[in-house]
Amino acid sequence: MNFQLFLFAFLFSITGFTQTSDDGHEYLNHPADIQSYNVQIVLKEETDEISVSEMIRFVLSEPCDSFFIDLQSDNGKTGMILESAAFDYSWAEYNHRNNRIWIKTKNQPVNTPLSLVLKYHGVPETGLIIGENKFQDRTYFGDNWPNRAHHWLACVDHPSDKATINFTVTVPKGFECIATGTLYKKDVSFEKFDRFEYRSDIQLPTKVMVIGVANFDEKEYFTELPFPVTSWSYLQDAANGFNDMSVSVKVVSYFIDLIGEYPFEKLANVQSTTQFGGMENAGNIFYDEKAITGERTMEALIAHEIAHQWFGNSASELDWQHIWLSEGFATYFTDLYWEDTYGTDKMNERLLGERNRVVGFSKKYLHPVVDTSYASLMNLLNPNSYQKGAWVLHMLRNEVGDSAFFKGIQTYYHEYQFGNATTEDLKKIIEDQAGHNLDVFFDQWLYKAGHPVLNFRRGVKKGGWEYLTIRQEQENVVFNFDLQIEVFYQKGQSEIFTISVDEREEKFEFPTKKEIESIKFDPNTRLLFEEVE
Repeated sequence: MNFQLFLFAFLFSITGFTQTSDDGHEYLNHPADIQSYNVQIVLKEETDEISVSEMIRFVLSEPCDSFFIDLQSDNGKTGMILESAAFDYSWAEYNHRNNRIWIKTKNQPVNTPLSLVLKYHGVPETGLIIGENKFQDRTYFGDNWPNRAHHWLACVDHPSDKATINFTVTVPKGFECIATGTLYKKDVSFEKFDRFEYRSDIQLPTKVMVIGVANFDEKEYFTELPFPVTSWSYLQDAANGFNDMSVSVKVVSYFIDLIGEYPFEKLANVQSTTQFGGMENAGNIFYDEKAITGERTMEALIAHEIAHQWFGNSASELDWQHIWLSEGFATYFTDLYWEDTYGTDKMNERLLGERNRVVGFSKKYLHPVVDTSYASLMNLLNPNSYQKGAWVLHMLRNEVGDSAFFKGIQTYYHEYQFGNATTEDLKKIIEDQAGHNLDVFFDQWLYKAGHPVLNFRRGVKKGGWEYLTIRQEQENVVFNFDLQIEVFYQKGQSEIFTISVDEREEKFEFPTKKEIESIKFDPNTRLLFEEVE
């Protein structure tokens, strides 16, 4: 998801965003393992009301009296109104309350494929954004992050329960539809509407299962990749959109070489009108309509969302507190793309900007990256998840070396592709590659709040030897880290020293009597820290 929208997300959470639950325990212990969603949805031009028929295939992992499916509704009065529920061809007893459909299981067997058929209708409060684009044309776009899919789809709305998805979308005549998966059938034989059927056999979290319906123009780029790369732009913006999004071919090729095989059936870049903007939906990325300019200013945004196809969409966080495994990865892999494309100095410029965001944010919200005490899921859209997560990966790379880091990342992805992972899962894999324990590193950078706040003081001993005192001014946590300093002498000469810091206050004596003109801290941009006087 595009980080620039996090502030809006905070404001939205404050103004009454409703969610099912922040408690992952209910989902991680859910007795029903969803296997697939088959959704038939009818969209109308004269009203925002949608009609849905849905079959959910699932397996009960243990005997239970009932289980829940998330579906937003205000006690059956607004939101999605459930009309019926049935197991295969027998009626199911249910109670739709508190945004959940509670289904009585009766004597349903365990470890056996079962089907639940639901029919419902209503006007989505959010999740499916129905309105007008910047050209005043009607549009319909799924915008599910974090757990807003249940505002228009009946589902287990949590990243830990992945399932396949089939969408059959009936749209007003003349509209085009893009959706998750491969276009299996397009039927334009009806007088007043067209029908599109998309199918995906890939297990996905609900946050990235979407449809997009608008007056689109489509272009496929010529590539040697084993999947189609396309752009979908509004008719009035087609030339600009096709030009801006053409860089996606270069970006996805870079990540394939760096990480591994692209995980989805297609890569569709889609101009969209949604609530939050850029969103990494699996195989069909939605970009904010205003990002399209024709001036190719979307490159970093495109790189971020394409990186998510591996991290977040395929290898997904098990629970929300591990969201940095999605957003931090996408942020840092954008930095890596920048380094490969424009050089290390340009990547370091990005890292310095990201460091400033982390430092500024810590003064407002002092929480760890792996945050279990957030007030709302929207609170996790912050620089801890994005920029600090990226910095953790950058420092981890420097901690273990390029070989162990990139081999570890590739191993992590291949082990958890199409599945779910935690921060500890990543830690174990990187430790295996590095050959040493990383408890201190992960504990101080991910499980504890803050960063080193450093006060530097120079002094001179007898005999003319200089020394540097480094004091950590942050409260509670004393960080353990290596700090590079570049010492500049007369006539432009310089050398770099590395200081190992593991105490509240350290003293470093320069092993030279040369006259020091100046000192630069962290010259190679390797440490997340804040300098104070």
